[in-house]
Amino acid sequence: MQPYAQTNAQLYNQVRGAGYSVADLSLIRDAYELAIVLFTGRFQPSGKSFIAHAVGTASILASLKLPAPVVAAGLLHNVFENGDFGDGRRGITRGRHDKIAGTLGSEVAEYLARFPSLFWNSRTGRLARNDLNGLTTVDRHVLLILISEHLEHLLDLDILFYDESVRRTYLSNSAIGAEVADKMGFTALAAELKNTIREMKFSERPVEPARALKNSSFVLTSESYRKRFSIALSQRISVSHNLRQRSLNGLNLLYAKSPDLLKSIYQAQKKRMTAWKTMRQSLSSCLDTKSEAFIGLFPESAVLERVATGFQFTEGPVWIEEGKSLLFSDIPANRIVRLKSGRRIETFREPSGNSNGLTRDKKGRLIACEHGNRRVTRTEEDGSIEILADRFEGKKLNRPNDLVVKSDGAIYFSDPAYGITPEQREQTIEGVYRLSPDGKELTLIAGDFSRPNGLAFSPDEKKLYIDDSERRHVRVFDVRNDGSLAGGSIFHNMNVSTPGAPDGMKVDVEGRIFCTGAGGVWVLDAAGKHLGTILTPEKPSNCGWGDDDWRSLYITAVTSVYKIRVNAPGIKLP
Repeated sequence: MQPYAQTNAQLYNQVRGAGYSVADLSLIRDAYELAIVLFTGRFQPSGKSFIAHAVGTASILASLKLPAPVVAAGLLHNVFENGDFGDGRRGITRGRHDKIAGTLGSEVAEYLARFPSLFWNSRTGRLARNDLNGLTTVDRHVLLILISEHLEHLLDLDILFYDESVRRTYLSNSAIGAEVADKMGFTALAAELKNTIREMKFSERPVEPARALKNSSFVLTSESYRKRFSIALSQRISVSHNLRQRSLNGLNLLYAKSPDLLKSIYQAQKKRMTAWKTMRQSLSSCLDTKSEAFIGLFPESAVLERVATGFQFTEGPVWIEEGKSLLFSDIPANRIVRLKSGRRIETFREPSGNSNGLTRDKKGRLIACEHGNRRVTRTEEDGSIEILADRFEGKKLNRPNDLVVKSDGAIYFSDPAYGITPEQREQTIEGVYRLSPDGKELTLIAGDFSRPNGLAFSPDEKKLYIDDSERRHVRVFDVRNDGSLAGGSIFHNMNVSTPGAPDGMKVDVEGRIFCTGAGGVWVLDAAGKHLGTILTPEKPSNCGWGDDDWRSLYITAVTSVYKIRVNAPGIKLP
């Protein structure tokens, strides 16, 4: 998930970029203006201004693409719990309630009124864990506000300023929140909560709070002191995710001692910041673990790296061993790109026929699905291009998408109808084809798909995995001695609420399937069990093995290419 906003400008830019309407933006802006009135002068034990926490909560909700009233309620979620913010009473006055309803509408007011009575041991909380179908839409949205608030507090390290017993309870409730988020289909949110909970045990307080901040939910400052206090604290508090950097400019407010003390604090803080950065980039931050076996698939030092970016839509990564480089397609740009050592980028071929999936044959020649030209081609040693397949039974293919080469030289490829009009379409089915090793015979081997896409053989080549992106599942076929297929049962169903469908696939030497899909790269064992997901910042399209030991998984994802190290090597290409 993305770094979350901490200021009104960041939040407005986020919701504007996420496609919210002008009316939605206006509602969120009104909620922020009201929050400013209610929250001015309030700070959390970590020293973070409460308005920044409220914006962070709203930002998490916006990243989930929830309706604008839910995002607006996120900006004011604690208003009923903490009264009018300034007069010390618990609960909110009728006049302030009417002002909220009149300004933001009854739907937002209903969320805010529901929030303080919602906790994990309430009837609603128990129902969320046991029977989501029994929840109303309002309760679902308020639960998501509560979960987002928990995540924001954890990311801020605010929980570190409370007693150990309170901290344990909060972490336990956060774990319940992750469980509920997962059941509601927000797997990326659940994964981030789980990762943040795990990281909390390695975290330290960014600074020791002043006495006024200890063991208190909030601290109020006088009007005359408020501005200086706010500015000083904002210079040292953390911000979400990669933006979390701590400054010590405000320490003179909390430690009006000596230069030597400030110097020692600075050195300690610098050391903690280095450890925090390392931790935030650690393996756990990019893995959503579903099985105990999953974490063992990766080295302890593994991180998800972005190794190239700035493209339109990347696909088809294939490692060129002799050149120690990666080729991949940038489909809309109509070119094949080469990623060389030192992360240098160059164009391998332009135009490319809007190439999609890429692989190599037994002789190491590049085989490409040319999406735009509606054909499968081979690049010869002299650089010339030979058409291997562009028609079946005299009719033009749809849009060859992805492909895999068997050890005997036969080429298997999928042919969905992405991007062609009914008038252009000549094939009545969207099938999977086999081109014989001698290149003379093209056979339709599977024709009951809605949108066939990625393909991958098991290590012994006795099974072929093919996914159907429209139906959001992966099927498995037995490969007969003559290369034809039998069976075709559903191997794994990826029909979850998270956006994304099964796309490109690769298999490691131990038979695990790495399939790009909802939220990242899903790792399945040979029995079809979901072991876990490699979470990616962008929607992934395909993946491929590479580097000298074939223990790097390269992932193409919209504008970028990512890489992560694994313990078991992938199946090596010629």
